[in-house]
Amino acid sequence: MINSRLKYYQDIDDNANAIATDFVQQLPISDKVLTAIIAMYQSAKVEQQFKDDFFETAYHSPITGELEFFISRILYNQSKALNKDWKILLRRQEKKTAPDIRLVKDNKTFAIIEVKAKTGWIQPFLSPERFQNDKTRLQNGKSGFDPDTLIANSKKQLKKYFDTFGITKNDVFLFLPTLALVHRKKYTTDLNGYYEYFETTSGLPKDNLVLLSQNKRLDLSYMTNDLSPTNDFEKLLTKLSNY
Repeated sequence: MINSRLKYYQDIDDNANAIATDFVQQLPISDKVLTAIIAMYQSAKVEQQFKDDFFETAYHSPITGELEFFISRILYNQSKALNKDWKILLRRQEKKTAPDIRLVKDNKTFAIIEVKAKTGWIQPFLSPERFQNDKTRLQNGKSGFDPDTLIANSKKQLKKYFDTFGITKNDVFLFLPTLALVHRKKYTTDLNGYYEYFETTSGLPKDNLVLLSQNKRLDLSYMTNDLSPTNDFEKLLTKLSNY
C-alpha cells in the first residue's frame, strides 16, 4: 500500500514538473492544471468501482491534500528550473501558525499561498450575495451563523501570517481552482465583482485571488471540456520568479 501511494504521488510530481517546465518555456499552463485537478477528482471516486448489488458509496475522499502537494511541487520544480533556491514548506508549522504553502529564500518568507479545493464553508468570504443571504437569515432568526464573524476570523488569520512571518498583504495569495459553490445560478455577480469583493473582505489586493477558470459554475469533480482558463496562475508564478 505504501508503494502504491508513493507511485500516485510520484505521478502528481511528474505532472507538476512537466507543468513547471512548460511555464519556464512561457507556455500556458492553467488548462493543464485544471485537467490535472479533474483527474484527481476522478481518482478520488475510484471506490465507486466496487459497487455491486450489496455495496454502494456516494462518498469520495477530498482532494485537498493532493492539490496542496501538486501546487507546492509546481513551485518546487519552478525553483529548480530557474535556480532560485526556494524552500517550499507545505503545512509546516511555525509558532503555532501553519500556512498551506510557504515560500522561503535566504531564511526569509516571501510568499504564502492558501489553497482551497472547494469553498463550501467560506462562501460569505467570497460571495457578496451569499454574505447578504446569511446576514438576512441571521436577522430573521433562521440561523445563528454570522458571516461577519467568519470574515473577522479570516482577517485575524491573515494578521497572524503578517506578524509571524514578517510579510505584507502583497505576499499572501488565495489559490482557488473555480468558483463552484461560491457562484449560484441565480447570482448576478460577474467575475470582476468577485475579485473586488475578495479585496474588500480579505484586505489583500484583488490580484492575489488566483482563479484558474473564468467559468463561474465550473465543477471540476465532473468531466468537462469548458475549462475557460484564466492566466492568474501564470501571473502568480511570474511574480514569484522575481524572488
